[in-house]
Amino acid sequence: MIDNAFLERTTSQLDTHTFRIPYVGTGSAHTYLLLHGIGLSHREFTGLAGILSQTGQVLSFDLPGFGSTQKPDRPLTVEDYATVIAEKLLSRAVGPVITVGHSMGAQFAVELARQHPNLVSHVVLIGPVVDANRRTLTAQGWGLLRDGPRERPATQLMVMRNYLRCGVPWFLTAAQAMRNYPTHVRIKDLTHPLLVIRGERDPIAKPKWCSWLSRQVPGGRLITVPKHRHNVAHSNAAATAAAILTFETSVR
Repeated sequence: MIDNAFLERTTSQLDTHTFRIPYVGTGSAHTYLLLHGIGLSHREFTGLAGILSQTGQVLSFDLPGFGSTQKPDRPLTVEDYATVIAEKLLSRAVGPVITVGHSMGAQFAVELARQHPNLVSHVVLIGPVVDANRRTLTAQGWGLLRDGPRERPATQLMVMRNYLRCGVPWFLTAAQAMRNYPTHVRIKDLTHPLLVIRGERDPIAKPKWCSWLSRQVPGGRLITVPKHRHNVAHSNAAATAAAILTFETSVR
């Protein structure tokens, strides 16, 4: 049996860096929570955060082991990461938030909504993993190899810098947690409005998988951004933001 009190004590000790962009618009504000993918950091959302800050405040994290944070002394599960995120939101008295997760961050978004439904108002999954029919590290690795060289140069540079900072050992440790998390099962527990976004040429989050995910929640939606790939939140922040804003305003 999992000792939840122990889990909360240990996750509270993990190194997590919080980044906040204040609301720059007028009128009522929302809070957007941006959750990065495996090996990445808050920097993948630089453009998206700037656009969303026109309608609400934006929070993002460098989660334990990624970006500017220290590597944990033990492997973390997706459930661990969701607990860390919830603690950060609760400590700031923030919520409910429009939760946006990219790639492995989509798993964090799903699990956060499951663990703490009152902290979340909407769930947005961008290039979600792991396809139930391709749940092996080999399949995911081939997807990354097919995707990376065809991303736009600025996106390739962002990814490479983050991957180098993450390092191979922690990347592989996180990849095992990503593979083990049953997105296809946990998605069925969601009660929040759901939007799935994918790049048209994404070889990791394929059309059939994303369409299936969107149908697991009543009223769930799928938007495809033409001519873009797995890192569409970075390579086309404007289209990604437009999809999120249209979705959010239509299901208030």
